[in-house]
Amino acid sequence: MKKTILLLTILLLTILLLTILLLTILLLTILLLISCKEETTKSKSNEIQNALINEKVHIVNSDSLISKPVLKSEENIFFGDSILAKKNYFENLNGNKGYQRLKNQNDSYQSKYSNFGNNVTPEIISIGHLKLKFEKQFLEGKKYRIILYTFLDDKKKDSLEFYRNVSDLKNEPSNYTSLSYLNFKDKKIWQIKYFSSPIDNYVGFILYNKNTIKENGKIEIDSIYYLDESLDVEMEKNKLYFN
Repeated sequence: MKKTILLLTILLLTILLLTILLLTILLLTILLLISCKEETTKSKSNEIQNALINEKVHIVNSDSLISKPVLKSEENIFFGDSILAKKNYFENLNGNKGYQRLKNQNDSYQSKYSNFGNNVTPEIISIGHLKLKFEKQFLEGKKYRIILYTFLDDKKKDSLEFYRNVSDLKNEPSNYTSLSYLNFKDKKIWQIKYFSSPIDNYVGFILYNKNTIKENGKIEIDSIYYLDESLDVEMEKNKLYFN
């Protein structure tokens, strides 16, 4: 009799333990399924959010855009000093005040572009069906220039030296500066290029013109308001042309 009771007790305990084990496995399975579902929902939500926030550009080759967020506004992009497009801007640079005005402008450009090109500052923007990319290219040491590239269907179409300042030419005048302004709305680029010297506040204007970004992505000269061919030759001697 005692032996029968012992066997029944062992059987009941075994059944109880198996029941507890099965319930534990069932509970763990339910929790795992719930967790996977939440993770999948979260992942899909993030994908949708990222797709809405960032437009990615496909990498094809070296002439294609780098995959980066595309900014569709003018936020954080320095398009240059809009005063370049003002009426009588060039005429107001004549005389002794011209050197100081241009120096102040150049100082402003240097300040704006000093930290340009890091991950904080967007470099690619949309302008209609075109895309523009501002790139900081280092030449020697800390010397750099800002290049504007145009892309159509993610393929590079044209480029322009948007800003450059050289302050150590071998002969006087010792400085060369190129300033640009992009009118984002009408796709016009105003430029002024000049030699200068701090010794006697000299300014020698090379050119002042306006360019247009065409629908095909090409950058073409729209109007030339001033051109000194002799100083243009000096640019070639000092290897200042942008190719």
